[in-house]
Amino acid sequence: MKSANDIVLKLLGILLLTAAALKGWQLLTEPMANNDIWTNRVFLILTVEFEIALGIWLLSGIFKKAAWIATISCFSLFSFVSLYKGLAGAESCGCFGSVHVNPWITLLAIDIPIVIVLAVFRPALSFLHCIIVRGKLQPESIAALVRNVLAPLPSIPRFTAIFSVGLVILVVTGCVLAFNEPAKVTGNYEVLEPETWVGNKLAILEDINIGASLKRGNWLVLFYHYDCPECVEAISKCEQIAKNMNGNEEFLRVAFVEVPPYSQHSSVESNFCLVGRLTELKKWFVTTPVVVMVTNGIVQKTWEQKLPDLENIFERR
Repeated sequence: MKSANDIVLKLLGILLLTAAALKGWQLLTEPMANNDIWTNRVFLILTVEFEIALGIWLLSGIFKKAAWIATISCFSLFSFVSLYKGLAGAESCGCFGSVHVNPWITLLAIDIPIVIVLAVFRPALSFLHCIIVRGKLQPESIAALVRNVLAPLPSIPRFTAIFSVGLVILVVTGCVLAFNEPAKVTGNYEVLEPETWVGNKLAILEDINIGASLKRGNWLVLFYHYDCPECVEAISKCEQIAKNMNGNEEFLRVAFVEVPPYSQHSSVESNFCLVGRLTELKKWFVTTPVVVMVTNGIVQKTWEQKLPDLENIFERR
């Protein structure tokens, strides 16, 4: 008869494999922004591989005490990550790929409860009493700890079979994810790379509802997300530039373009700037804020997360 600890570990193995499958599917179908560790493709592939490895281990039922230690450590780490993302105001914890779950929900409904359940339904921890002998870590204590943690040892054929199957799965999934990066432009989404725009026509003008106006004259265009803290500073700074240019609109005008998903209410209102939106018929991947200098539809300069000052807007690159 299986113990409660066995059942908990196997259920968590299924949860980890599900999360890995969802993240893997996202890596195969959506591009990554690669602007920080949480959106870095290599890091996400390693995360998928780790979750697959731990999930297979938990389902195999071998080295149960070591598996319990690894699992409670893993979900404790997940708790800190969810807390960090929650405090940072992230829209999703990123645990389940394209299925967005608020970090606070993940923390309070998944990570912390799992840590508590693991602490309650734990294997016999008598092996911990042999770690310290007379206040010092002894070699025999380490040996006893290792033997206890790895007990009971599985049969060699069973261990070999599990290890071989797991290794094959990890190699195959790793290769599939590493060598099948999705296209940057499709009918459903597009990755915006402002650093490649300079000297070319702003290709997404037709996707902006105020694009016709941006084709004529000098424009400083700010692309922003409504929930981006850095964008708030960018909007304020560009608004000030527009105020300074008031009465000289033929020389320079300022436009704000909201990148979907949009806010429920208009997040920007301005008497000095033209306000528009990028179409939501596509999903756009871009790290905001992005500021673009456009002359008659041709991109002259771009600034990514680095806001321009009025005096250097027209400086040569």
